[in-house]
Amino acid sequence: MRWRPKPAVNKPSSKSAPATDRGFEHIQAFFDTTRGQITIGEIPPIRRAALAAVGKKAHVALVCGETETVADLLQRLDVALGKATAENIVIDEVLPEIKRRR
Repeated sequence: MRWRPKPAVNKPSSKSAPATDRGFEHIQAFFDTTRGQITIGEIPPIRRAALAAVGKKAHVALVCGETETVADLLQRLDVALGKATAENIVIDEVLPEIKRRR
């Protein structure tokens, strides 16, 4: 059998996105106005966390609750990014949690 490349997947443009996909306005603004990244995963010893940073400068670092879903965490991240941007502050739940566990 001969190898054939998979067809390209067309990404929907933001202009054609349905209204229900517009719930993360602060996350979108973060991507539009910075060269930042958002990471969801483990920040040892914290099993589940979300981090929004530009380079090495964190803007928001959240600890995911035991019963919190990824959707809940993303919603909380969106709200926190809005607050951090509006008030020019850093929101960090991770460092206090790491210190608490020591």
